[in-house]
Amino acid sequence: MARLIRPEQAKQLRFLLDQPEEVLIEFCKLAIEYINSGINEKKCTVAAKKLSTTYETVRGALEALVALLIDSTKLALSEREFHAVVQAALETINKKQTEILWQFITSKRTLVDNVLRASCQDELYFRDLEWRIEGRIASRTIRSQATPVIKMKFHLDTECVSEYRDQLHPEPVDHAPETEATKQPPTRREVLAETDPAMLQHMIQVLEQALLEARTRRVRNYVKPTQS
Repeated sequence: MARLIRPEQAKQLRFLLDQPEEVLIEFCKLAIEYINSGINEKKCTVAAKKLSTTYETVRGALEALVALLIDSTKLALSEREFHAVVQAALETINKKQTEILWQFITSKRTLVDNVLRASCQDELYFRDLEWRIEGRIASRTIRSQATPVIKMKFHLDTECVSEYRDQLHPEPVDHAPETEATKQPPTRREVLAETDPAMLQHMIQVLEQALLEARTRRVRNYVKPTQS
């Protein structure tokens, strides 16, 4: 199973676990408001004053809670799996706090699932890649060295699924004629592309650099509340 709670996120959640249970419940309510309409800076500022801490600490704890809700929904965790994960990542959590978090997640799972599906309805997602190298047979008539060509076929899909829970629906095998009312728009798309080795190497370097930047704290803080 993929890691549900990252070390930095666990540190932020421990701040909530050190508070009374009523505070944890209030933060669960703020997390739902965060998903529906974004961060409420006024309420976070008030909470920071009441808890004698900084605005950044409150916001970090809230975003960690939102990430926990989203990731638990995407992974479709059972109650036993959730309890095992939080007990391993948050050693100080007690039974009552675990129950509060689990009730929070299960009560809003449908809402979060709908929000995630709606947010990616029109986006294309990578599903598969086919590729081949084409070259020329050596010939004395060619005055310059022939450059091989790499041809690629990208299989994309607009269907938003959880890789841990759902599988892409196979193409239906149905020979019955479709009417305008029953005909469904296709979700899959194929994109053909070709390039030379030098450009392919450049693209690989750009993607590797992007992966390195994705591991920086600045990027993690940006994508943490809505990560996938």
